[in-house]
Amino acid sequence: MKITPSSRTLFFLGFIVLVVTNSVVLSGVSSNRSGEPLSQITLSERELQLPYTIHEENSGLALQLTWRTLDKDGDFNQYSHWAAPAWLNAEKLKTLGFNPKHSFSTVDNEVLYMQALPREVFVILEKGGEPYRESLKRAKAILEKNKKAFAANSDEGSDYEYAEKQLKHERLAGSRLFAIDAGLDLASLRDTYGDQSRFIITRGLIRANFDHSENEVFGRISELSVEKIHVPLKQRQVFDSLLAQSKDEEDTILTPRYEVALAFGKRLEPWIVSVKKIK
Repeated sequence: MKITPSSRTLFFLGFIVLVVTNSVVLSGVSSNRSGEPLSQITLSERELQLPYTIHEENSGLALQLTWRTLDKDGDFNQYSHWAAPAWLNAEKLKTLGFNPKHSFSTVDNEVLYMQALPREVFVILEKGGEPYRESLKRAKAILEKNKKAFAANSDEGSDYEYAEKQLKHERLAGSRLFAIDAGLDLASLRDTYGDQSRFIITRGLIRANFDHSENEVFGRISELSVEKIHVPLKQRQVFDSLLAQSKDEEDTILTPRYEVALAFGKRLEPWIVSVKKIK
């Protein structure tokens, strides 16, 4: 294949773009990790999960940061990550720069409001705090409710068994990391949530929603800025050995097999400090 002057130019430009991009990325990483971390927290497999599959063509490995919210509904729900936290109500949305309408008198007003863009805010995650303890209480309450129903009617056995399994999952394997607050002032949040072993401050997107049944505005945390944590090659040994093991059956509840010390830097971006195998 003959290399023309134009193809040489394109190759050279592509090379320059690659070098500049890598330089910017490395500069950002260096800046983020300079000085003392804003927080350093130890999480287990409950909060940092391995991917279900690894594509052979992709040699990289990233852990999924698994976090949840506690909604105002008393019914236990292990998928409450997708629910709106009880604290993210209309009043809270106002402090985050939204202008919630308490009444949607016309369809046009509702459509206009629902099309509002999400806002980036600082989100606080807490490990093993009151929301997690409340989630345990809810799971126990649901089990007791279904236990009584089963005693009265043996046809309710499937619900009882499911509730029993859910409580076991909550105790042994469910994420203990809950979103508990959000704000716009990083310094103020750092003062309030200064315990590095319990709290993570990160960026996230919040959207406003409307509950027709309650006729009220509420908010959802649609995503966090970083939910996948890259695993450096030198720290992959523990994870590679686990990935090489045969898959457990889907209904098996796994207790955590590793712990990860995770640090968050000046740009609120995380990196893995160390990995420890539990069993």
